[in-house]
Amino acid sequence: MDIALLLLKNLLPLYVIIALGFFGGRYLRFERDTLANLAIFICVPIVVFGYVAQLEFKAAYALLPVLVFIIATIVALSFYKLGQHIFKDNRANLMAMCASMGNTGYFGLPIIFLLFEPKWVAVYMFILLGYLIFEATIGYYLAVRGNFSVRESVIKVLRYPSIYAIAAGLVANAMHVKLPELYLTYWGYFKGAYVILGMMIIGVALSRINKLVFGARFLTLTFAGKFLVLPLLMAGLVALDSAYFHLFGPEVHLLLVIVSIVPPAANIAAFAAQLDLKPEKAATTVLMGTIFALFYIPAIFMIFQLKPDF
Repeated sequence: MDIALLLLKNLLPLYVIIALGFFGGRYLRFERDTLANLAIFICVPIVVFGYVAQLEFKAAYALLPVLVFIIATIVALSFYKLGQHIFKDNRANLMAMCASMGNTGYFGLPIIFLLFEPKWVAVYMFILLGYLIFEATIGYYLAVRGNFSVRESVIKVLRYPSIYAIAAGLVANAMHVKLPELYLTYWGYFKGAYVILGMMIIGVALSRINKLVFGARFLTLTFAGKFLVLPLLMAGLVALDSAYFHLFGPEVHLLLVIVSIVPPAANIAAFAAQLDLKPEKAATTVLMGTIFALFYIPAIFMIFQLKPDF
């Protein structure tokens, strides 16, 4: 109960940032597309490069990004196919993104900072690498494929800068390049901007619509994927490892659980805004998922008695 209440208290500021984004969009004329492009093409590549370049690689952790990439891809493609049968338009693309892309950075990192020692933050970033690659490839492809041909979609994916930031970070890591202090100083600033911009984009997107676009069927299916199917698949992976493979300890198991229960990614709102992929519905879905997560995540910790007692 103590951890659940602590989580609830520390998640509340994220909702204040969403409210500030709404206020800025409604009354200060913040531009949604400008914020989206700033987040996707400037902040995210810088943050991603810094994290990947500084990861402490261990052989036992090499499977983690592969496993989370596979699980996210399974959910994304499954819900994309389901969406094609139900909606028969680009809502299928949006549903697949919302069901599979988690807010592992804006939401996940504050939770990890709160509950874990710094050494486990590095492992979480290694896990997050799988989601970064998924978002930069499958996730972004689903976004652009909603309005463009296959060829156009592939071209736009290849223009997505995080792919090259990840590659550059891996090269720097393999060559044991020590990042200069000046870079690390400003990298810290960009990390803060990354969190704030991501949450404000939701608020700004919401400020541009006169009413929320819910869609009970769409929202139900999205929540089923993000808050039920994806966590169950991750729990199955943890159970298999605990019973048979013993590749990871309880620390990594809890990190995997946390990364699977965060709400839909705030970047979905950015992608939708940039690509005109039903941005109002995207922003509404991300907002509702974020509000739901405020109670869902502490409830999961309390019900299953999850705690970092190591």
